[in-house]
Parts: sequence; structure tokens; C-alpha cells
Amino acid sequence: MINSKKIILKLLFMISASSAIFSQAHLSTQSHLSRVTDISVIEQDETDGTAISSGRDGFVIKWNEDGLGEHFQITDLEIKMTARSPDGEEIAVYETDGASINRVSVWNWRTLTRRYAFRFNAPVTSLAYSEKGTYVICGSAQVNGTVFINAKAGTMANNKLKVTTGAVSLAKTSASENSLAMYSPSGTLTYYNLKNGSEKAKFRVEPNLSQPCLFNNMVFFAGCANGNIYVTQAATGKLISTFPAEKPVLVASTKSQDLYYIVNTNRQFRLYKIQNDRNRQVIAPQLIRTFAGLKSGEKIEEAAIQGNTIYAGTNLGNVYKFDNAAQERVDSLLALTDNIYDKIYDIAGNGENFYFLTPNAIFLSSYDNGIVDKKGINPGYTNLIPYNGNIILWSRGSRKSVQLLSLANGSKTTIFSPRNTLQTLRLFGDSLISVEGNSTVRKIDIASKKESELYKGAGIQDAVLYNESDLYVAKSSATAPASPLIKVNIQTQETVPLSLKGEIAYALYFDKNASDHEIYGIVIGNNPSKKSATTVFAYDVNRKSSRTFLSNNDEDSNAFTYLYWPVLYTNIGKTQVRSYNLTSNRDFMYKRSASLPLKVARNQSRLVVLNRNGSISWYNPDMNKILADWYLTTDGQWFSFD
Repeated sequence: MINSKKIILKLLFMISASSAIFSQAHLSTQSHLSRVTDISVIEQDETDGTAISSGRDGFVIKWNEDGLGEHFQITDLEIKMTARSPDGEEIAVYETDGASINRVSVWNWRTLTRRYAFRFNAPVTSLAYSEKGTYVICGSAQVNGTVFINAKAGTMANNKLKVTTGAVSLAKTSASENSLAMYSPSGTLTYYNLKNGSEKAKFRVEPNLSQPCLFNNMVFFAGCANGNIYVTQAATGKLISTFPAEKPVLVASTKSQDLYYIVNTNRQFRLYKIQNDRNRQVIAPQLIRTFAGLKSGEKIEEAAIQGNTIYAGTNLGNVYKFDNAAQERVDSLLALTDNIYDKIYDIAGNGENFYFLTPNAIFLSSYDNGIVDKKGINPGYTNLIPYNGNIILWSRGSRKSVQLLSLANGSKTTIFSPRNTLQTLRLFGDSLISVEGNSTVRKIDIASKKESELYKGAGIQDAVLYNESDLYVAKSSATAPASPLIKVNIQTQETVPLSLKGEIAYALYFDKNASDHEIYGIVIGNNPSKKSATTVFAYDVNRKSSRTFLSNNDEDSNAFTYLYWPVLYTNIGKTQVRSYNLTSNRDFMYKRSASLPLKVARNQSRLVVLNRNGSISWYNPDMNKILADWYLTTDGQWFSFD
């Protein structure tokens, strides 16, 4: 039976394909891959009818009035906050790895291009556009606190304030942009004159408030702490009321007259309203709606209001849309999101076809025939290696046993069990080379299951066995020997540091059938003037020398290399797959899909890219244009955007 929802999605995509945004964004109702971290709307235009959700998966999704989402993955890091420009053309995004990377970037949503980005030395604590869109205002935990970015020029607007603000978790300008209200977790609500940068007023308020917000045209200020909601008269700093609430999710905007909040219960959530009267006093919370329909363990964690419409996101990645009208009944609510796609974990070439590993199965298919041939059951693995007409199953980052799956009868045989976390697993003839726990390289004979330790050390990232005696190990140069690439004679255990500069090497690749004698990989910090630079290198095993030929000025610790002689593929820079012909030195990038590339595989006529959201993109290897984006549905069929 044909799925009518899929047909509707296909038609909508075809109708919209002429516009720039849909040349890259993916249009669907698919949910986020993990927790929704923020929801933003255009507060200045209550008739806009759209919302943007962001998540830990690095995706930004614009939900339109028709209930469909424009999906685009901006980063491989977690997105903490977003802010929309008043005209809806741009979006500011704060992404972080939770440690050293704290980046705010501004994107044109119509063209899906990044206009500019800024790195911060400390976590960003608030993000907002000024009311007319003149500035992007970033609060941070740095000493100087608040940074103003000229939104149009993409430059720092220095000296907007005469004083340093320290950390702030709320920054909101007036409609005229002449004044600015800021809340500091130290317990102050401060107003500034943006014309001359002076402080206008400062009030002591409740400290350490989470979810600080202003509502009713900035008449009231509210936030949460200690199991309570605090409501303050914003113009005087006077605490008006305190209401107990169990882990509330505040829902407010400067345009909303009242303050709303959501409380989660077992597979339900309740919407409350804190109303205010003409005397600018607030009334005790009223339960106005109860919704059922959440999955087991699902909770609303983010919400935003636009007019009478509320958008809410959950810890499972779903997005809900509902109104704030009072109802006595319990309503069963369906999410905007609907997971109709299965995630592809891994890919591998097999002649004219390719293997695709999903959470439950192994499929064989190709672009040219489109037939999905189910070859076997996946008993919970994330990676696969084709071997003699069968499949080796393993899971990166786990200690799960490595198994050989017979595609003829479905039988499974354990080859070995990792003694530590399995980082990489490679095929060398009839043996496997494993890197475990950043400390050990082992060789396992597939037939006999005999194991031998090839090398033990610290900071190991990757290893390839070049021949029966020579093991090349990529590692951190901070560990002995002080080189990111070493050669180990596995018979004598002689260890030789090789001529490669850098802090850490990884992603090794070589093809024993290629006509050259080079091992390829990636090294970080090979340029003293640009310590975070990520560079592709080649090490010539005959000449005992290295060379570099591709570079990116940012640190990228998860990039890959893949060799299909004479072309080397990599995704340094994270956003696109790059092709480099080693004989002609031709270098070009493939246009990306809605999701970031994770891995590639190739045969003579086709290049297939595995994307981070579990979809695949097909290419003619000699052309950078996407032939099609394919998603595998939960019923085991391809769904194509082309």
C-alpha cells in the first residue's frame, strides 16, 4: 500500500525545489535525533506562524504553518540557543562542545549560508537580536560579559556600554532600541541607555533565576528558582508574587500579556496561566489545559509563544504545537514530528552495490536499481565490514563482541571480544586490526581467532598494518615517543618516530592495491602559527617523508579519509565532502545535503555519502551536484528527494 503522507511530502518538495532554501534543506516531519534544546519565534510579528527548533543533534528546523519542517544541520556540536532576526531572514546560533568551543554564528536562512561566526573564551549565557535587528547581543561568562555584534556588517560594535556587565542570562532592548534591560544571575536587573552607554537604573532581584523572561510589554519580569516562580515589577524591581511550581517550563514573550508555564506529569503535561490585571497585579496560576499523548519518559523541556500559539520541544526530540485557549477536557495531542525514517548507521561498498546497516537489518542496494535487498538481521551493532561474502559486525565505542554474520544462513560466530573500548577495526587480509582504549593495538585471525598484541602505548588514535611486519600508529605527540605518527616493527618491537609535525594524528588510510606507497591521514596542529589547523597528510613509506596538501584553519577531531585510487576523500571542515585527485591535484567539494557528512563509500560509477542524520546522498564521482538524497523508511523502502 502506498503511503499517502510520503506522496504529499514528495509533491511539496517538488513544488518548492525551485527556491534556494530547498536546494539544501530537507522538508519533512522527522523529529530531532535527540533532545530539543531551544525553540525561537519572531516575537515582533505574531502573524508569522513559524517557529525554529534546535537540538543536541546540531539541527535547526523551521516549522511552517503547514506543519512541515525545513531541516538543516548547522554543526556537529550541541546547539544551546537560537535567536531569530525580526525580519525572519537570519538566525543566530550558539553551539558548544561543553568545553573549549563556544561559537556564535549567524546564518541567512533563505540561502542557508553562514554569514559570520565568533568564538568566545567562555560559555555564552544569553543570545538575542535587538528589536529592530540592528544587533546580535551575546551575554557570556567572560569578564566583559556582553558583546554587541553589528548584525548587518558582522563586526563587533565596541563600547556600546560604558561598564562591564559580567555574566548576563537575559538581554532585551526596547522597541526603539534606545534602552536595554539585562538580568544577571548575581541578582540584578539593570537598565542601560544604548544611545550613550550609561546605566539608567539597577534593582536587586532574586539571584540565580533560570528561564528569566519579560512579558506584557516588559512590565513584568519572571524566572524560576528553588521550586518557585518569581514575578517582579520590571520598572521598580519590586517582587510582586511567588508561586510554587514543580519544574515548570516558562512560556512568555514581551508581546504576551500573561505568563504561561508547563508542568510535566506521567505521559501528560499541563498548561498554566499567571494572569495580570489592570492594576498591574498578578493572579494566582490557573490550570487552563491538560494534554495527553507524550511517550513513556517524554517531557516538555523548551517552549515559546507567538500570539495564541505555543510551540514545545521534548527530551526525545519531538515538537508540539497547540493554542492557549482554556479547555476543561483532556486533549490528546499529536506531535508535529513523525519518525518515518530509519537511521542508517554504516555503509560499505560491495562491487556495483553497497551495504547499508540500520538498527535492525543489513540491506544491499544501489542508486541505479533502487532495489532494497534485505540480507540479514542486525543484532544491535553500529558498524560493518564486508568479508568474503559475509559481514563482520562491530560497534565503535563499546566492548561488544565482534561477530561474523553469514549472509547465507544468518548464523553468527564471535570472532573476539574487545578487552577495552573498541575505537577502530580494520581488515588486513584474513585478520582484523583493532585499536582498543587508546592504548592497545591487536591482531586477530578471523578463522582461528588467535590474538596477538602488536603495540601498547598511550594516546593511540588509529593504526594500520602496512605489511606483515610494519605497523603504522597515529597518536598524540604528547605521549612517548613525541611524534603523532610512528612505525612499529611488530617482530622486533622497534619503534621509530616519523617525520610528521603536529599534536595528534588519526583517520589513517592506505590501499595496498594502489600504485603508490603512501599512507594517508589527518593531523591537527601541524602549523605552529595556527595550532588548531586540521590538515591531510601523506607519508611515503619508501622515501620516509611526509607531505601535506589540504588544510582547514579550525580543529576537527572527527574528520575521515577514504581512498579510491587515485582520489582521496575527506570532510575536514565538517560541512562538505572534499575530493582530491592525487595524480592531477584536482581539488573540489561536493555540494552538501541537509545533514553533515559522516562517511563515504564508492565504486566505479557512484559515490555515496552517509549523513549524520542517517540519510545518504548519491553523487556522480566527477560532479559536485547531488543526484539524490535517500532516506530509508521504517518499512524498509527508499524515499528519495531528487
